[in-house]
Amino acid sequence: MSRDISVSAEYVWPASTGLSSWVVGYLKERVPDESVWSYADQAGFEELHNFRVYDLPEPGRHEVLGVLAEEVPAAYGAWARERGPQYEPHVAGEVHHLEILAMMAVEVLRELDERSAE
Repeated sequence: MSRDISVSAEYVWPASTGLSSWVVGYLKERVPDESVWSYADQAGFEELHNFRVYDLPEPGRHEVLGVLAEEVPAAYGAWARERGPQYEPHVAGEVHHLEILAMMAVEVLRELDERSAE
């Protein structure tokens, strides 16, 4: 089974349930804004198997996008390597997959910043 993280309506990042759950768990640690997580729970993001970042309330949405853009790939790589050699064969591929998510988040942040500057 897979889950999606949608950083915008156009940018949807599919991943295994395990990797997607790791990302959302990491976000919960790094973005303490309770309104983000209560909104996600009320919207049923877990049941829908789609964590829709673009629907999150501000400023939490910006915070989540920032963590995705700046931290997630490296943090996952470090976490996986700490778990032992059994993770090693998959770390590079998963980090690369997370880098795609990070690039999506960078692009959405850029678009949001351009719109707010207008």
